[in-house]
Amino acid sequence: MISRCLLVRAGRMGLVLVAVGLLSPLPGRADPHYVNSFAALRNAMLTADPYDEIIIAPGSYHVTSPLYVTTPNLTFRGATGHRDDVVLYGNGMNVNSGVLEGFWAAADGIRLESVTIRDFWHHGIHICGDGYADNVVISNVKTVNCGERHVKGSASSGISSNVLIENLRMEQTIPYLPRPGHSVDEYNYIGGIDAMHTDNWIIRDCVAKGIMGAAGGARAAFFLWNGVSNLLMERNTIVACGHGISIGNPSGPNNSHVNPWHAVGGIIRNNTILRADESDDNWAFELDNTKDFKVYNNTIYSADTTYRRTVQIYDDPSEGLTTNLDLKNNLIRGRVKDLSSGDWSSAAVAAMGNIVDTDGTVVLPEWFADWAGGDFHLTAASTAGAVTPVNIAAVLADVLEDYDQALRGNSPDLGADEIILIAGDATLDWQVELADLSALALHFDTPAGMRWNHGDFDGDSAVTLADLSILAFNWGVGTAAPVPEPATLVLLATGALAIRRRRAKCFSKRR
Repeated sequence: MISRCLLVRAGRMGLVLVAVGLLSPLPGRADPHYVNSFAALRNAMLTADPYDEIIIAPGSYHVTSPLYVTTPNLTFRGATGHRDDVVLYGNGMNVNSGVLEGFWAAADGIRLESVTIRDFWHHGIHICGDGYADNVVISNVKTVNCGERHVKGSASSGISSNVLIENLRMEQTIPYLPRPGHSVDEYNYIGGIDAMHTDNWIIRDCVAKGIMGAAGGARAAFFLWNGVSNLLMERNTIVACGHGISIGNPSGPNNSHVNPWHAVGGIIRNNTILRADESDDNWAFELDNTKDFKVYNNTIYSADTTYRRTVQIYDDPSEGLTTNLDLKNNLIRGRVKDLSSGDWSSAAVAAMGNIVDTDGTVVLPEWFADWAGGDFHLTAASTAGAVTPVNIAAVLADVLEDYDQALRGNSPDLGADEIILIAGDATLDWQVELADLSALALHFDTPAGMRWNHGDFDGDSAVTLADLSILAFNWGVGTAAPVPEPATLVLLATGALAIRRRRAKCFSKRR
C-alpha cells in the first residue's frame, strides 16, 4: 500500500507546489491594460499609472521603438502565463540595426512575467541601477539569442536593491558572429546575467544554455561583480556556456560599495554547472576578491578532469583578500586553480568536505542521469563503489533542501541533488523484497562504514535493528509480496546473520 511507503528522503516525485506569475497583491489601484499589438503595448507603457498591469495577448511583437519603462510599479505579463505564447523580438543577435535592447526596467518595482524576449544586438533585459531600479522582478521569462547580455544590471553610482530573477531560461541557438572592428577578446563579449552595484539580489531556478562567443569563450552565465552584497544564487542550471558562475573579476573593483572587495556576503547553493570544453578559457566556477561567501552543495562537472581551472579562486594583495569563504558539500569533477593568498588547491578544497576528482576516476559519468545534457540528478550508480556522494554530506542549516526543493534530511548527499530512495530498497530497484533483506542481513550488526546498499537506511553508518524496522515497515512496496510481521523479519535477518558468521568462521579455519 502506498500509504505504508516511508521515504527516508523526499525526492523529485514528491509534491511540489509551483506558483508561476502569482505575485503578492499590489497596493493601490491596479487597472488592467489588455494589448494585442506592439503599438498598443508601447502606448500602455507610456500612459499606465503606477501599479497597473499590462496584459499581453499571445502573439509575436516586433519591437520597433524602445520599451524604456520609467513608470514605477508597472507589471508586464503574458496573458496565458506560458512564456512561449508572447514573443518580443528585435532584428537579430548579429544585426546592428533597429532597437538594440528588448526591455528596460528604469523605475522602481517593475515586474516582467511570462514572455519571451529574443534576437537583440545588445541586451534582452536591462535593469538600470542608478537610483531607480530597485524591487524589480523577472519571473518565468525566456531570453533567446541576445548579442551582449541576456540580462544586464548596470549602475555607475547607485545600487540596485531587492531584485528577484527566477525561472529565467537563457538560450543561444545560433553562432555569435565577430563584431566588425572589435578585438578578438570582444568576439567573446557575450553573457547571461551580468550585474554590478547590487544588494540583496536573488537569482534562482534559472537555466543558461550554450551562451558562447565567436572565439569559443564568453563572459559568465551568471556574472556578479564590482559591488555585490547579500547575494542568494540557488537551484540554477548552466549547460556548456563560455563561463559558468563568476563572482568578482580578476581586475580589481572600481567604485564598489563593498571596497576593497568585489562581493561581500552571499550564498551559492544547489546549482549545477556543465563546463564547456571549446576553449582553454572555459572555466566553470570563479570567485575573485570575495568576503563572507558560502558555497554549498553545488555540482560542477568537467568532462576533461585534467583541465587546470574548472574552479578558480583569485585574490590580489592590493585588493580585498578572499575572506571567510566556506566551501562544503560540493561535488566537483575537475581541478581547482588557486591564484589567491590562501590555500585553495584541489587537495585543500577536498579536505574542506567536498569531492574533487582531478583524474576522472572518482566522479563517474554514470553517477548522473544525463551529464552531457546538463541533468545532474543522481542515479543508483552513485551509491556503489569505493567513493559515493550519497549520505556523506554535512548537515547544513543553509541547505535543508536540494535542487528540486526536496528535503535533504539527516544524511544528505554531496552536490545539488538528493537521490530518490525508498526506505528499505537496498538494491535500488524500486521494490522492497528478499534481495533487500539479504543485503541487510549480510551486513547486519556491522557498527561502522555501512551505506545504503548495505542496509543502512537511517544514515548512521551501521546496520542495526532500526534499519530492519524501516525495511519491515516498507516490505512489499513496489511488489505484490505479502507483508510479514516485523518479528518474522527479525528471525530471517538473525538466521541470515548466523549463516554469514558460520561462513566467515569456516573460511577462517581453511586459512
